[in-house]
Amino acid sequence: MAHLDRLRVDHLDRPMAIARCSPAFFWHVVADDADDASTLGQAGYRIRILEAANGRVAGEPVADTDWIDAADSVAVSVPGFVGEPGTEYTWELAVRLAGDEREVRASGKFGIGLDTWDAPWFEPRQEPVLVEGPMTLGPDSFAPAAGAPAPSERLHPPRFLRQEFTITEAPVAARLRISSQGVNCSSLNGVPASDELFEPGYESYQHSISVHTHDVTSLVHAGSNALGVILGDGWYAGRISILGRSAQYGRILRATWRLELTFADDSRTVITPDETVLSSRGPIDWSDIFIGERYDARREIPGWDSPGFDAAGWEPGTVVVAGAPEVAMPLVPFIGEPVRRVRELTVADILSTPSGETVLDFGQVVAGRVRMTVRGAAGTVVRLEHAEVVDADGNFLDNILGVNKDQADEYVLAGHASGETWEPLFTFHGFRYVKLIGYPGTPLAEDFVAIVIANDLEQTASFASSNARLDRLVENTLWSQRSNFLAVPTDCPQRERAGWTGDLQIFAPTASTLMGVASFLDRWLANLRADQSAHDGVVPIIVPMPPAMDDPVAVDEGLSGIRAAAGWGDAVTIAPWALYRHYGDLRFLADNVGAMRDWVDHQTQSAADVLPPRLRDTDLSDEQRGHHELLWNGPFNFGDWLAPSTLGDGDDELDAMMNAPRLTAELTGPLFQLLSLDLLASAEDELGDTAAAETRRRQAAAVRAAFAAEYVDADGFIAPNMQGIYVLALAFDAVPAGRRDLVIGRLVELIHEAGDHLDTGFVSVPYLLDVLWENGHADLARTLLMQDTAPSWLYEVDHGATTIWEAWHAVHEDGTVDRVSMNHYAFGCVVDWMMRRLAGIDLVEPGYRRSRIAPDLDGVLDSCSAHVDTPYGRLAVDWSRDADAATLRVTVPVGIHADLVLPAGWSSTAPATLEAGVHALSADRVA
Repeated sequence: MAHLDRLRVDHLDRPMAIARCSPAFFWHVVADDADDASTLGQAGYRIRILEAANGRVAGEPVADTDWIDAADSVAVSVPGFVGEPGTEYTWELAVRLAGDEREVRASGKFGIGLDTWDAPWFEPRQEPVLVEGPMTLGPDSFAPAAGAPAPSERLHPPRFLRQEFTITEAPVAARLRISSQGVNCSSLNGVPASDELFEPGYESYQHSISVHTHDVTSLVHAGSNALGVILGDGWYAGRISILGRSAQYGRILRATWRLELTFADDSRTVITPDETVLSSRGPIDWSDIFIGERYDARREIPGWDSPGFDAAGWEPGTVVVAGAPEVAMPLVPFIGEPVRRVRELTVADILSTPSGETVLDFGQVVAGRVRMTVRGAAGTVVRLEHAEVVDADGNFLDNILGVNKDQADEYVLAGHASGETWEPLFTFHGFRYVKLIGYPGTPLAEDFVAIVIANDLEQTASFASSNARLDRLVENTLWSQRSNFLAVPTDCPQRERAGWTGDLQIFAPTASTLMGVASFLDRWLANLRADQSAHDGVVPIIVPMPPAMDDPVAVDEGLSGIRAAAGWGDAVTIAPWALYRHYGDLRFLADNVGAMRDWVDHQTQSAADVLPPRLRDTDLSDEQRGHHELLWNGPFNFGDWLAPSTLGDGDDELDAMMNAPRLTAELTGPLFQLLSLDLLASAEDELGDTAAAETRRRQAAAVRAAFAAEYVDADGFIAPNMQGIYVLALAFDAVPAGRRDLVIGRLVELIHEAGDHLDTGFVSVPYLLDVLWENGHADLARTLLMQDTAPSWLYEVDHGATTIWEAWHAVHEDGTVDRVSMNHYAFGCVVDWMMRRLAGIDLVEPGYRRSRIAPDLDGVLDSCSAHVDTPYGRLAVDWSRDADAATLRVTVPVGIHADLVLPAGWSSTAPATLEAGVHALSADRVA
């Protein structure tokens, strides 16, 4: 028999307030006995949707598919169903199994968020946030201004808000919908409304702000009640981005809420901000998302968020009506899994450094903060400074350069004899090491816990092999993804925390394999579409784009002058395609195809309008001019960013970083133009617009011909003769068939000349190993993966990395540490290749409906066990081999067909296609 599992609505488990009124439904058909899986299948399904009133399913179904004869269980729609905003539903699923008339049933719940917002906002009395920080990116961006005032002189305290109300009976259902300009933390009658952090998150606030919805039924009772809200600067008003500039979206904090109470007789009461709301400062002296937080326990206010509290001295504020100019942006339901405390780490070691400092080592680089227990006299100040590394001598090293990147918290003791425990509220840091300053007595390991903070995404893959270093590489990538999938997909959790589009597009396939990112990236892509220029279709290099970095007056002709960047803006085509391929949900394409077209149209128009700088004063033939009018090669961009050989050893690191753009920008532009044309054509095909797809393919063919004519010579040489450009030209099919072997030969020569090291930059690294593998150089691909001198993946592992570094040489052979981020996920993109090529799990059709099992039995591993949780269920492989034989155990979920592909020189009696079930197989090497 079988059962139904993992019922999801819009990729979420029982969501309370989704954004779509017509959602998609997902489920797994699971065999109760693995041996029966091969005989199972879904012959048909039926979905009934009923309104859930007051927690009870009421009345007749509002939608019923009746029986549909189909095996679909991924992104299934219910024709005709359009849910009512603000309403909750139960959905009942019945599945008819193939081969007989047996049925299995299950049910789930979902709610639809509000599509309009009528609640007023409350603005507490406050000092406006101080506007500070540089306006442009340059050398000054990496050093705080000399003599900058202390945080206590620049920052303001969060505001504590309370609203007391009385009801005559307890509700049968209570929902708190809340949002803010700034970050908020809410409670009812002294109990947190949820375990979510940093609501409403980080987004393009000028376009929309999210509303979080919480079930608070158990927290509201008959009689007097009190709603409490703490309001801090967060990303909205605090210091953000590489600039560390404040108040980029606003200087004044506000909050709005609807506490919706439903009673047994179906009557409703809605509590919203009004003149009864009072505010005060609390024990938090100051708090900033980047700088840190200071808490004075002597000023705690017991009972402030409980009924009956004496609020004498608390102040009224201003009630701002919904839609007023200062709160005119739309409020939308929050999409996806929230930010939470996802793990806790204990102290691995307490270091007494050569310089005499006391440093906690948590053994792992994380994003989060520390929960501390301390005992001491009232007024004692304990300072915690955070960093990712110690230097070559073992001393604490602040490895993050930049304005307002303090990463320091302070706690002022109340003096409780029994001790006191504290964790910051509105800040987080990137760290492994914490320097203690002013800690009274001898610190004990059990008095400190590292709280790991991230969006609460499920890990959906694993990799364990006969090579512990490769296993650590995968683990490092998971930790970097966990650290950086926090509110938005960031580049690093300390210096910038910015949603660089280039980083995300590089990592999107790996991210989708390792964690359940469908809703998380759906929300980010909504911000990308909002930030995309309505004028010319340009996709920002950062999403959300901090306004100070998007100021046309402040930019210069260097790094901060780059607006439309190859490989960055192309995230609009690459990310939706990767998500569609992984999750099988066509809405990723449908939602984004308009933005994809606008971006490709921008590339097309820019190609026609702008020549490369080196050709602008050159007499071109009509043929050459015709070629260049097709090629998006004029605007300056990041090129193959951070290609190792271009960085040099000079003192001017910022200038050295510009070498790769100067050398390669002219070529990366048209190469990514080709990729986006291909992906847009594929998306239009999938969406049924075959005529548009054919038009894009004809354009791509013309661009390919122009690129080959202008850049690929008869001997297969492509200037500037760098690995990354050859890789991209091959990966994106920009090389004519007759010259392909020559170009591959050039690439192989360059790798050998580099001592079998990679010299690929940011945008070409994801394609390097696949290009070699697919073009007859699998051994060289394996050699690069296993290389253990820099630049290489295993050099980092061998030098103690617990995450993926920003720079290949972040720690030098002599132990010298560069002051760069130790937590950038982008180069972890190699894990996607490892899962596909080494473990041998790959998708063929969207959603893994048809997959490929192709283990690397000729490679560097003697065994490998891996899995991917696909939209249909867990697809897993466990293989081992010796010189002459191999054994494989393959688990295929119901709904997937897996093609077994063994390397040349291996044979098996196993079927070529594996159906659902657990398959124990053997293979032999043939002469």
